[in-house]
Amino acid sequence: MVLVQYFIAADASTAINTGQGDLQVTYSRGYKRKNYVIDGGFEGYTQCNFFCFASSYSNWVGTSPTGGTLDANIFFYKPYAHSGNGVGLLGAASGVDALAGTLAPTLPLQTVAGKTYQIYFFHASAFSGPSFEGPAFVDVLWNGNTIATITPGFSDWKLYSFQVTGAGNDVLAFHGGKAPAWSFIDDISVFEV
Repeated sequence: MVLVQYFIAADASTAINTGQGDLQVTYSRGYKRKNYVIDGGFEGYTQCNFFCFASSYSNWVGTSPTGGTLDANIFFYKPYAHSGNGVGLLGAASGVDALAGTLAPTLPLQTVAGKTYQIYFFHASAFSGPSFEGPAFVDVLWNGNTIATITPGFSDWKLYSFQVTGAGNDVLAFHGGKAPAWSFIDDISVFEV
């Protein structure tokens, strides 16, 4: 028996597999893991049909520190996204300041105390070129505590993963970006281990 598991949704290209060589698929069954993050791909932000951005919408909220302007945003723009049309951005969208912003789901995750969870997300910091993206960073926050800091410098899309323990109704957030060292975050998921 061959068992194949995916932690990121497959597309239509993987839907048909009749076997290889003398291996024949006779029964196939798929399961979907529960993602505790609502709209981790930011696809619920649909305020336009080409290019627009906002600091929040029904599923995510971006906040700026005192004196900051648009330091965490959600974009609708396919060229910026890892997949789909939506993507989160850390760092002043208009470049008016070099302060780090914070993106978080609007509601706490419906997690259970004592359970182990795995956080997955894709990150890219390639917008401004190697010299400007050098100081790019993202803090991954779980209930207000930094569980990891990534400092990728200039980097195309890369998958990151971190394990955490639930306290129940946990709060996930991403803090970082310092324009012009912008950080894009996309396809966020939290699965029970």
